[in-house]
Amino acid sequence: MNCCKCSVEINPLRIKALPDTRTCVECSDVERNYVRTIISGKTTYSEIEVIKNKDTKEYLKRIDAKGRTGFGSSLYRASRTIPEPKASEMSKNTKRVMRRLPEYTQANFEAVLKEAMDWLDHDRNYAMKVVEKSYKQDTISGVQRRRMVEILNIFNPPVKVVKKKVKQELVDDEILHAFRNWKY
Repeated sequence: MNCCKCSVEINPLRIKALPDTRTCVECSDVERNYVRTIISGKTTYSEIEVIKNKDTKEYLKRIDAKGRTGFGSSLYRASRTIPEPKASEMSKNTKRVMRRLPEYTQANFEAVLKEAMDWLDHDRNYAMKVVEKSYKQDTISGVQRRRMVEILNIFNPPVKVVKKKVKQELVDDEILHAFRNWKY
């Protein structure tokens, strides 16, 4: 089959992949996607990545053409040949945002513990949610969270579900022998 625009023969693999196509790859008006395999282990290709964004395609083509080191999809920027922007250039163009580190104080610990203890007798689950919420919001640390859970469990231990043991009746040996040797 020939291309309807340039009359060059269309690659049979393209026809197999796109049976309704009437143009060759060069004449196609559809933009190509950048497809590449991702290494998930040290030597194992396990996934295929399709990139449709034009800028990302160009950037990744440059990096892949120069080779990359390591494994995993997060190491595409590991190419040492592409210069990283200097810190002085970055400070001119972008605003720097400082992240404030959380402060785990004894006062925060005591405030959260007091609120949890207030709820403990009425609703134990809500008291535990107060502790978890404070932990997720970085009000208390993981160590403080663990200590709080231990304290709450001492004052109001979780309800343990006791399974009743069912007493099994003895079965005659002849019946057991018959079931063991049963044939269809």
